[in-house]
Amino acid sequence: MKGFTSQAIHVGSRLRQSLVIFTLAVFLFLTSMKGSYASSLLASKQTTQSFGPDQTIIDLNQLTWKPLRAQDVPPGPEIALLRGDTQDAESLEAVLRLPAHYTFPNHSHTSDEVYLWLKGDFTYIAADGTTIPLSGQSYISLPGSVPHALTCGDTPCLFYLRYSRPFDLMVYPMPELKKLVRE
Repeated sequence: MKGFTSQAIHVGSRLRQSLVIFTLAVFLFLTSMKGSYASSLLASKQTTQSFGPDQTIIDLNQLTWKPLRAQDVPPGPEIALLRGDTQDAESLEAVLRLPAHYTFPNHSHTSDEVYLWLKGDFTYIAADGTTIPLSGQSYISLPGSVPHALTCGDTPCLFYLRYSRPFDLMVYPMPELKKLVRE
């Protein structure tokens, strides 16, 4: 029994040493990262986990929301960045929240764009003014430079966005709206 006790103490000591070394390594890695991603990761209340390069795990119930500010975009949208930065990232992943009855203006991006709608009914407005009413849990994929607008329904909308190139936003006049005709 005596040998077992000293062996357990030795294993516990090694475990504590490994934990201290691991914590120090993570701290050094985070402080050596360049750019605003590292500083926002360290300063953010948002809990981000990673188990290696290009691995990110975020609890969507603990996102850090900021107003989305862009020229010619009325106040109301909020953005939570998951990966990248709206200013200078090679790519961007985010969750966007729109208030009920909010219309995001007719716009396009240089990058292709993927939407995964998580919550709220909305209307997609195509470049020619065709409107397509959709319920939550919708998928939209657009190539770069395709003008489009979105109108949120009676409840706030929440959706995931992905851009594979640097984020930009060009706003255009709203087209004359027309209903989708289904044959």
